[in-house]
Amino acid sequence: MRRFQHVLVGWLALTAVTAACGDSSGGGADTTADTVEAADTVEADSAVDDTVEVADTEQPADTLSARAEWPPPTELGHARKAAVQVPASYDGYAAVPAVLLLGGYDYFASDLDDWIQLSTRVDNQGFLLVLPDGLVDEDGSPYWNATDTCCDYYETGVDDVGYLTDLIDELEARFHVSGVGLVGHSAGAFMAYRMGCEIPARLGGLVSIAGSGFLDAADCAVTDVPLSVLQVHGEEDDIMPFDGDDEAPGALEMLARWANRDGCDVDGWSLDGWPTAYALGGDTLVGTYGGCPAGVDVDLWLLEGSDHYPDFKKVFTDDLLGWLLAKLR
Repeated sequence: MRRFQHVLVGWLALTAVTAACGDSSGGGADTTADTVEAADTVEADSAVDDTVEVADTEQPADTLSARAEWPPPTELGHARKAAVQVPASYDGYAAVPAVLLLGGYDYFASDLDDWIQLSTRVDNQGFLLVLPDGLVDEDGSPYWNATDTCCDYYETGVDDVGYLTDLIDELEARFHVSGVGLVGHSAGAFMAYRMGCEIPARLGGLVSIAGSGFLDAADCAVTDVPLSVLQVHGEEDDIMPFDGDDEAPGALEMLARWANRDGCDVDGWSLDGWPTAYALGGDTLVGTYGGCPAGVDVDLWLLEGSDHYPDFKKVFTDDLLGWLLAKLR
């Protein structure tokens, strides 16, 4: 089974030192590796709280819905909690997009956020940010049971699809949500693709950073529901190789599968240079499939010179959110 290296927390600390010394390209966001706290290893209670309080507050004239739970919760889940960051503009009436951030093997969603800095855009971009974590295995590492090779190494069989689906159920019961998207890195990206296989109708789009999916395409549930996907991948990734390996397909294979599922023109692939580099050390190539259904995109951002942990510039996160939130509003 695939084993991801335990390097992100140390990488974050190194990045913080690099950022403190200055980025001559005007790029990378400051990141700090927080002390990793032990995650609760109890499986999620699938029940959604049915006692949601709806405030009896007069709603604005330009809205049609009753007010959602108020004040809004800052935490979801039961035995297995997930923090929620709520934008300052949220009033309980207007629906807003929600993004679930999925960390990789051996680190938490908050560590991934320290790296790509979604939380710093919550207020400005007006979206809910949810930070769920995988259970912690016998090595003390958070993990997701995403595929047969990633990353339930001790074969606990935990139902992470059920956990995340229940979390989305609760999210939509307690907030007014216009759409739900997923952003994952590494093992978290494997989990994002798994959710795309299982509940595409519940999602507006997903972003996989250095991730992949089932080796056998037949293991991804057949569906006629199209879903936008963006694959971000370092050309020199030696942990989840861009071209794939004997445990997971490469980035181009994953996108070809998704183009076929979405009903895009499978012969309509194009790959071109991009004027903005999203990571230090090389250019960005952008690939896309033509002929997709209206509002659906199957895209690639290929980072030349980058490995499994790209040194992202600030513009990367801005453009990532621009791509995803447009599909959730």
